[in-house]
Amino acid sequence: MDLKWFKIDVTAEEGYKPPFFAGSMLRGALGVALKRVVCINPSFCCDQCFAADSCLYYDFYEKKNTFHPYRITSALGMNRLKFSVWIYEDATSQLPYMLSAVKYALEVNGLGRKKEKVKVCSIETGGRRVYDGDKFSSLSEIVPEHFMLNELHSGAVLKMRTPLRIKKENRLSRELDLPMLVSSIHGRYRQMKRMEPSRPGYDIRGEISSSRLKHLDLYRYSNRQKSRMKLGGLIGSIGFQGLDKQSYAYLKLGEVLGVGKQTVFGLGDYFIERSEIGKD
Repeated sequence: MDLKWFKIDVTAEEGYKPPFFAGSMLRGALGVALKRVVCINPSFCCDQCFAADSCLYYDFYEKKNTFHPYRITSALGMNRLKFSVWIYEDATSQLPYMLSAVKYALEVNGLGRKKEKVKVCSIETGGRRVYDGDKFSSLSEIVPEHFMLNELHSGAVLKMRTPLRIKKENRLSRELDLPMLVSSIHGRYRQMKRMEPSRPGYDIRGEISSSRLKHLDLYRYSNRQKSRMKLGGLIGSIGFQGLDKQSYAYLKLGEVLGVGKQTVFGLGDYFIERSEIGKD
């Protein structure tokens, strides 16, 4: 599995209280800011734009029927605004634009319906602080991270930071199993690499050892559709044992890619809380 990315970690000043679920607000604010930063079309219109094929905003927000190579992650119920923007593959070459958009979104355009302006205290990426609240440092030595699997385990406990939405037979699933997870991550990886869709080419081995999942409803307001939309999904933890090597590798990859639907809003974000050596 070959994948490259930047994870941009943003910390804002204290005093601003973000909503319980900030992902939708952040995605909208970053979209407006990114268009301001990168658009070179005098009409400011994306329809039939001459630069669409090379436009980061178009790739992230306007391109239809495709996987958008980024996602936003943030904790639920934050007292202080901290979030991350992940950009993948070819988008990593556009890092300066994304950094500029983050600062513009918070400090110039503002957040939420009231357009509250929030100072950015720090931005870190590539293992370095690239913005200290005053100025950006040189990005010449910043290189994308690459997926590497340094260890293998036959057991793992996954902790959901945000609700996970996976559909089964065209319905939102209220249950979760290993094949569903692996298939979703496999599909996201192939979309990211611009490959044709396929199923995982091996027998997925592993069984549930523990499950503490529950359904949590979140909501977002869609300006385009002028309506309130549900973003509910499964949250909590789930453990697996008897994992084969490929399945464990996919679960580790899912920490980077996210899993399920609406990851651009911050859903499907998890980490492996504990890896265990079990019996194969």
